[in-house]
Amino acid sequence: MGPFVVVGLCVGLACLLVSRTLDARRISAPLIVVVAGMIVAPLTGVDLTELIDAPATEKVVELVLALLLFVDATEVRGGLFGGERSAPVRLLALALPGSMALALGLGAVLFTDLPLAVLAVIACVVVPTDLSPASILLRDSRIPLRVRRLLNVESGYNDGIVAPIFVIALALIDDNGPHESTAEAVLHGIQASVVAGGVGAVVGYGGARAIRFVVDRGLADPRGVRLAVVLLVFLSYTGATVLSGNGFVAAFVAGIVFHASRTVGRTVDTTELAMVEDLAVLSSTAMWFVFGATVSYLIGVGLPGWEIVVFVAAALTVVRIVPTRLALLRSDFTRRDRSAVAMLGPRGSASIVFGLLAWNEMADLDDAFFVLYVMALTVLASILFHGVAVGRVGAGYERAEASAEGGS
Repeated sequence: MGPFVVVGLCVGLACLLVSRTLDARRISAPLIVVVAGMIVAPLTGVDLTELIDAPATEKVVELVLALLLFVDATEVRGGLFGGERSAPVRLLALALPGSMALALGLGAVLFTDLPLAVLAVIACVVVPTDLSPASILLRDSRIPLRVRRLLNVESGYNDGIVAPIFVIALALIDDNGPHESTAEAVLHGIQASVVAGGVGAVVGYGGARAIRFVVDRGLADPRGVRLAVVLLVFLSYTGATVLSGNGFVAAFVAGIVFHASRTVGRTVDTTELAMVEDLAVLSSTAMWFVFGATVSYLIGVGLPGWEIVVFVAAALTVVRIVPTRLALLRSDFTRRDRSAVAMLGPRGSASIVFGLLAWNEMADLDDAFFVLYVMALTVLASILFHGVAVGRVGAGYERAEASAEGGS
């Protein structure tokens, strides 16, 4: 285990030090970390099952997810919906449930032996988008700012919306005890989410007001404020779990409420979020390295069946594109813009964390392996597919602009 961790730290250090060069050359840093994990894992002989089955690993993964959910909720600039009105609501309230339903239905057709709860877990793993594998997208000036902003808003919120569904689905798989019915398990999950929402709102609002108070009176230095924001993440997560609530939902709600309460009606120093954002980057880098090791491990176990390949291909295309295009119909986005939003939905850290948590929580080893295979192939295919898609979409906009200038 030691050599694996040491090499992982060196790889992460190297990628972070040359991040600007990688961006300039349109090289995906997560892809490099994934490949390194795939190579290092067999060379160091790390026992992946021992690593991800450890109770400590489960807690670390849970805290990483809470951190990512909080940061995603606070990264949206220009108000809660990035300056847009209806488009983000269309994506989150219409396209997201539509994609979940399509993934669930397709899974039921292809994976006839799997229980509905396992199919729901799989849908939660493959649907949420994450821009980290294709972060160059946000800096590609060929793609209109409105499109990039909308994708950023969607990526910031969709994993937080899916998180409670994921937790309920896992509870249904385990039945949460021999005497608990499906209805009771769902009710328990809803209650946990409601409690978490309350805790997150209190922590987010209270933290924002406290930080505003001390900053306005000069009672805290910038470093103290940055550290306080990090502690808000762990306070929301831990406070919710102590009260039998959903820690993920609490962290997500805390991020939304903190962002709204801290920024409304005033200009705020964005460096307040610098430390929690940097911690999220480090956590994501570690997740990508573990993901690479997971891919190497699964290749050693055996290749997935054709059903998984078909499902993943559909998840990255039809399951994403059709609901998104339908949700944006009659919006003020152009046809090209709607196509770009539908095409650019990379999967990344959220899918990895959901997949690892499912592996750790599911008692049936075959089902756990199945979910892990789906997660690994989805994220790996997304890195390749969306890496190409960003370039093609940007080139399409460039050609359209050149044609319009030539015609005028």
